[in-house]
Amino acid sequence: MKFKKLIQICMVGATGWMALPTMAQQTVAGLPPMHVDGKFLKDEQGNKLVLHGVMDTPSPYFNEWRWGSSATDNNVDNCIDYFDAIFDVITDNEKGAYCNLFRLHLDPAWTNGKAGSWEVDSRETGTGEADISHYESARLDKYLNSVYIPIAQKAIKHKMYVIMRPPGVCPGNIYVGGSYQKYLLDVWDRVSKHRLIQKYCGQIGLELANEPVGVKLADGSESEKALHDFFQPIVDKIRANGFKGVIWVPGKGWQGSYADYEKYPITGENIGYAVHDYNGWYGCDDKNLSAKDVASATQKKIQQFHNQVPVVDTNPIVITEIDWSPKKPGTGHYNEHGEWVEANYGSWATGRSSVWGEITKGVHDHYGNISMTLSGTHCYIDFNDCIKISGNDRKTYTLTGRATPAYKQAMEADGLDPYEGCGVACFKWYAEYAQVNYPSLTRYQPVQEYPENPFELSNDWFNPSIIKKGTALHVASYSNLTIKKGGLAGWSFEDCIDLTAYKSLVVKFKRIPAKNICLRIYDSGSLFGDYCQLDLGGEKEITIPLSELKKESGEQLDPSHIRFVGFTPQLNDASLYLEKVYLSADETAITALEPEAAENEGVFFDLMGRKVTNPANGIYIRNGKKVFFK
Repeated sequence: MKFKKLIQICMVGATGWMALPTMAQQTVAGLPPMHVDGKFLKDEQGNKLVLHGVMDTPSPYFNEWRWGSSATDNNVDNCIDYFDAIFDVITDNEKGAYCNLFRLHLDPAWTNGKAGSWEVDSRETGTGEADISHYESARLDKYLNSVYIPIAQKAIKHKMYVIMRPPGVCPGNIYVGGSYQKYLLDVWDRVSKHRLIQKYCGQIGLELANEPVGVKLADGSESEKALHDFFQPIVDKIRANGFKGVIWVPGKGWQGSYADYEKYPITGENIGYAVHDYNGWYGCDDKNLSAKDVASATQKKIQQFHNQVPVVDTNPIVITEIDWSPKKPGTGHYNEHGEWVEANYGSWATGRSSVWGEITKGVHDHYGNISMTLSGTHCYIDFNDCIKISGNDRKTYTLTGRATPAYKQAMEADGLDPYEGCGVACFKWYAEYAQVNYPSLTRYQPVQEYPENPFELSNDWFNPSIIKKGTALHVASYSNLTIKKGGLAGWSFEDCIDLTAYKSLVVKFKRIPAKNICLRIYDSGSLFGDYCQLDLGGEKEITIPLSELKKESGEQLDPSHIRFVGFTPQLNDASLYLEKVYLSADETAITALEPEAAENEGVFFDLMGRKVTNPANGIYIRNGKKVFFK
């Protein structure tokens, strides 16, 4: 059986590189178009994309008046230059900044005009940004051309993908067929049919709404179908206009509830789901946890996230709002929901990177298809230490040459570890993520097939240093190998490999391995996620039943989605003398142990090939045959 990587086929012909069709998407400013492939984002070369960045909004108030005091024509150039300077900082890899995703709010400061411009149903009235009665279609058309698209173009030139969200936020309840759905239909009709939005459809995605709370049918009743019936017509309108890029669909409950989509999914190509995550959501609250709880709390949040966002199994996810910083000595305040919020260093949510942040990162790494944008530029960089402003009516933005993480200086002044804020933590994490799953025009991957035995002990397939370089040293060939403590040597399957056609994995040694040698098998994309670990020491040949393996958390290992398989020592450096590792499709292929058969007459062995003195419930091997004990 041949194992094929799920890679887009690229060919070289008389006209150069040719790829599978990308739905009229095109490369812009060196940024390849992206599309949805199953539950992943991918670029046109087949590279998986997991993107990271920030959200921001061209609002005089939220931008702290740095480009002007009003969203008017005389401040358009200042506003665009302001964002251009920010993009210079947050994408400066030499300074450690690695943003490749920007969420752009089409801020209502530009689209709002006179009161009563948009008719609003009495049951959908809102206040502040949830009040759409001031929305003017003509103003959206005007400032889409002069503000929003130019900012998006600047982001793309800095090699960031863009997600646009509509002006404002949802009122408390929205209804199928109501004024808010009509408002969104008008916004996305105008945006999606714009020539430049369609030109950049490979780089710009559309997030249909921000923080729906309750979504109901036209008669006001609750229904599992309400989310579908509200957003599917908007998707259909966008597609009818010819926009072929990624559409990001929100859930309800402030973008924390998506279970209804499991039964009634949004249909069509290039569909992802936009989710929000703050401390206290998905059953995870920093104030109730400590560093010792991270491992167990990560598993709980993985499960709770799946309960609330089951579409993570079928579609790419982007967390479009998330932030945190630790408690700051002083008083707190009440947020817009009337909830008391303890004082922190400037984020919306209060939490620590070493606890809530690490737990949340563990969720992202477990699923391997979750991108994210921090809730604001101010959550990623310290603007005032990175950019200086001069001039009055016409502003000049001068870079200081620094890319200082958000909250770092204030936390250090208070004697706190700055890593506990999302600024320093995300500088570190984004830099790490940028080494994998990133967009690239140069990462063309040739068509490649795994060999008949994907567990070959050859330079082409065996990786002696999966975790990091230098963790394993081989002598002559990979059949003679020394692994350092903490190392992992074995096989990496970039797009995961499906082993469900096989019953077992057989490991043969030339010499009986040391007692502390283990085999780890991962069914997720992260080396820091959950895994199955099997003790191998003391036996020269072991057969591993693939359908019966469990991970450290107790969950069943998924043999259809194997990412890493490798050997690791538990105590000290250890040597391995491998003869062969291979798959067996024979259901009864339980390997005999090395001693003579007579010596094993009547002896029971478990499915790992280990002797069992008093067999309990389960399947065992005796005299070469399976025996079942109840």
